[in-house]
Amino acid sequence: MEIDFACFIDSFKNGIIYIPNTLGLVLIPLASGLIIGTFLAYIRFKKVKIASQIIAGFVTIYRGVPVVVALLIYNMIFLLFYGSWQKFFHWKTSIQDINILWIAVFALSMGQICGMEEVMRTSLLSIDKGQWEAGKSIGMKEHQLVFHVIIPQLIPAALPHLTNLILGCIKNSSVVVAIGVVDIMVGCTKPAETTYMFFEAYLAAAVIYWVINIFVEFALRRYENYSKKFRKEIA
Repeated sequence: MEIDFACFIDSFKNGIIYIPNTLGLVLIPLASGLIIGTFLAYIRFKKVKIASQIIAGFVTIYRGVPVVVALLIYNMIFLLFYGSWQKFFHWKTSIQDINILWIAVFALSMGQICGMEEVMRTSLLSIDKGQWEAGKSIGMKEHQLVFHVIIPQLIPAALPHLTNLILGCIKNSSVVVAIGVVDIMVGCTKPAETTYMFFEAYLAAAVIYWVINIFVEFALRRYENYSKKFRKEIA
């Protein structure tokens, strides 16, 4: 089997155009996952009655659902019920005016929230209890202790797992093609719709994702090594 490099280059160039779309599908879920997931992890860590049990049950169930299945379910709910919601809330925006990109962002965000919750909870458990006691002994309030003592140690402790989670989010973003969201994958396959050179198109998409993941992993590993030195100095 021979590879048509002209078609490969064409698909590669077209896929690069849609990198910003993919970055949006990655950065927004990661940001929401980091913020909300850390908050939920803190609730479980503190063993807040009822709330911690609800969160634990939801995370356990949701993590068992494939991203593409959750994406299709959210898309079907949107298509089936938006008309009813529009009438009830008197929305003027029609379903055709809504960018389905936000459905994909929501689906990916939910997955990241659950993943981040597990990572952050495990990292919270790894922090020495003496850190909490030391902060309280000098009169620090709960929010001061969390923001000034715990979080600076939490991120470095969670970074190895966060790296895997971030790389997984980048790769999982390609499933949005299932509901017609335009991303790198769709961009690469557009030229193949006329040339039928789909192997070259998929290969081009794989190379783009690979380059992005290599760059992200390199940056995160460098920061991870830096944070280890910083933690040793503190110790």
